[in-house]
Parts: sequence; structure tokens; C-alpha cells
Amino acid sequence: MAQGFTRFRKIQVGKQSVIGTAVPAARVLPYRSLVVYSSNRTDPDIDVGSLDPVISPYQVAPEVTLPGASGPLTFNDLPVRLSAGIMGGITPSGSAGAGYTWTYTAASLTADVFDYYSVQTGDDTSDSAGAGTNAFGAVINTFSESMEQGLGPWTVSDDWIAAGAVYGNRTGSLNVDSNPEFVFGADTTFYLNSTPGAIGVTPITAAVRAATLTVNNNLDQKRFADGSNTRFNLSAFGRGPREILLDLTVEKTTQTIAEMITADDTPTPDRYIKISTNSLELAGTVTTCYRDYYLPMRLYSVEDGEIENNSNITLHYRGFYSSTLTYSFKAVVLNSLAALP
Repeated sequence: MAQGFTRFRKIQVGKQSVIGTAVPAARVLPYRSLVVYSSNRTDPDIDVGSLDPVISPYQVAPEVTLPGASGPLTFNDLPVRLSAGIMGGITPSGSAGAGYTWTYTAASLTADVFDYYSVQTGDDTSDSAGAGTNAFGAVINTFSESMEQGLGPWTVSDDWIAAGAVYGNRTGSLNVDSNPEFVFGADTTFYLNSTPGAIGVTPITAAVRAATLTVNNNLDQKRFADGSNTRFNLSAFGRGPREILLDLTVEKTTQTIAEMITADDTPTPDRYIKISTNSLELAGTVTTCYRDYYLPMRLYSVEDGEIENNSNITLHYRGFYSSTLTYSFKAVVLNSLAALP
């Protein structure tokens, strides 16, 4: 019998065209998590003359998740996450020499589609040992990434949900990128402006220590009573009220104090924030990788704190739909990835 070890686990993904039809994986995501498959077998709450269960349990709709998939953010894995957690159907422009540009402009007044993924995990000593858990029809319900004070790579922490899962073999012979282009906090600049036309103009200087960006999709899992041929099948994910949250931990400077004191202004002032990471790594042969987020935001609260006996503040923002910019979230990524896996 083969012994399983946690370090033999891999998260492998492949993009599907139909929510309920799994496909072979084509890319390894350098994260840690496992597919959790809850079959939801249920004992009926009945009296049948026994202290112990007598009747076999019945099945209800299963729950399949990949909770807290975490690891360092890389430029080439970011489009997978954006397509599963923000909007799908995006094709990049560019070339191998110039790099590939991926643009995601999230709709607010209509509902964007997601790209569905097959997600495979397991702790086998081989790809064919049969102990893996393979989810299908997976999307990201909570999309999150954080920059810590050490200014290393941004850290991913995503919660995936899926239409279903089966046990079995994972796709073999897939290797992780051994020299990825990381999205470093040290290469990141934050911009804060008060008008939409000026987004990305004024940097926050000598202040930002840490940051967390979270998108909560609050998805509805749709199942329909359409007969035994489709029993328990998940037919679609319905979008709920989207929450875009940004927390910035900053030093107290003239610039950040001026922002802090607007927390009790009436009406609440609009803010336009850009988070820009420009890498030293090439996306092609001449252009370096970059990631830009454009975020219409409003400041909701301010929290006092300290780092190593020095006081700081955390600014808590929430996103909104800007009718001028016509989006609530926009991402532009330049990398060397030519297509989704």
C-alpha cells in the first residue's frame, strides 16, 4: 500500500466549457488546500423502536469546496483566479515577444459569466494511486490577496466552490513552474485620488505598510428539480450582492491623516484607488510584467493600531459602482501566459 504524504499534494486545474463536465487538468497552482467533498448523507429523524439508526441514510445535494487556497501570487496564475472569481470569457492580446495583456472590467449593471474549472487535489505517491479528489464546475466565491509588512510576494487566500466532485486519479505528468514571476509588495505602489479622471495620478508615499483586497461574490448555488437524470446536479451559480473590500494599514503622515479625518464627512466622499505592481521580470523579451487594479472606493471606518511600538491606522474601504468609470473593479495584467489552462 502506498503511503500518502502532504507534500505530494498538488492543486491542478483545467478550464471547462460546461459546468457539469470535468476536463483533464493542464496547470498546477502553487497553493495549499484540499478539495473538501461533503456528500451530506442524512439519517432520518424518526422513531423505529431502536436507540441506534436502522434505516439507511438518504442523500441530499453535496457540498464541494476548496477553502483558503493559499500561496504566493504569481503573474501567470493571476488570470486563472480573475477568470474564476471576477469574470470569465477573457482572451488576452499580445505576443510572446511583447507579453500578453489580460483586461477584466467587471460589470455591475449586468451579470458577467465565470470560467468554470476542474480542480484536482490529492496526497498520493503517484498520479495513478486513485486517492485524489477531483472537483468540477469550480469558481471562486471569495477572492482575496494580501500584502504583508515584509513586502514579499502578495499572498493568495481564495475560497472555491464547485458543482460536484469524484474520487480518482489526477492528471499525470504536470509540473509546477519552477521560476515564476512573483507579484511583490516591494514593487507595488498605491494611488489615492478624489476624482475618477485622476485615478492613478497621486501615489501614497512613505506610508503603506500592509494591505488586503477581498472580493466576496456571495454566490447562489442553483439546483432544479428536473427529474432523476439530473438529480442533485448544480445547474449554475447565481451572483449575489458583491462586496469589494480594501484595508490599508498606513503610517500617520500628512497625506493619510487628511484621508482619515474624512471618515465622518457628509456626504461620504468618493475615492479612486489604483494598486499597481511593476515587476523586474520580463513578460516577453522586452516588457516587464505588471498588475494594475482600479477601484472606486469609499472610506467606511478607521482603526488605530501599532507596529513595533509605532502607531498606525488602518483605512477600511468598500467598493462601489462608478457611473463615470462604468465599473466597480478593473484589472489589467501583463504576463507571459498566452491562454488559460
